[in-house]
Amino acid sequence: MSIKTIKYFSTIIVAVVAVLAGWWLWNFYMQSPWTRDGKIRAEQVSITPQVSGRIVELNIKDNQLVNAGDLLLTIDKTPFQIAELNAQAQLAKAQSGLAKANNEANRRRHLSQNFISAEELDTANLNVKAMQASVDAAQATLKQAQWQLAQTEIRAPVSGWVTNLTTRIGDYADTGKTAVCPC
Repeated sequence: MSIKTIKYFSTIIVAVVAVLAGWWLWNFYMQSPWTRDGKIRAEQVSITPQVSGRIVELNIKDNQLVNAGDLLLTIDKTPFQIAELNAQAQLAKAQSGLAKANNEANRRRHLSQNFISAEELDTANLNVKAMQASVDAAQATLKQAQWQLAQTEIRAPVSGWVTNLTTRIGDYADTGKTAVCPC
């Protein structure tokens, strides 16, 4: 091989290596850029209560590390406990009405047709269905009251740092408005 051929192929190899190195460096800096004046942007999770009420307990401080599931703050439980008791009472009342309607319907079913009209029997059966619907509605109301009571304890959904904490005990937490920001 002549020196001219070696120079020619060496130039081509160096050019190809330079192009590949340039392409690799460009990809490297595009995928993970670096600068001396860089800025870091953290993901933030805004904590918004599902129920409204006065904050009675605050278990965090500004710039504190919290783990997922940690209790951050507690909203006054009193109105939600009252709502739960009221829902339990309404459920008991509806269940009592259902039992009464069932007894009346059973009593009427066992009477001979000479003593009761078909309309009265239908009315008794429909009354049972209506009372069952009342029981179902009361159970749903009780579940909602229990859920709202559980939502008075606000826990961290993710691990992170509490930043820019301006919330204080006695503040009013509104449904859907940011109360705490662990980042």
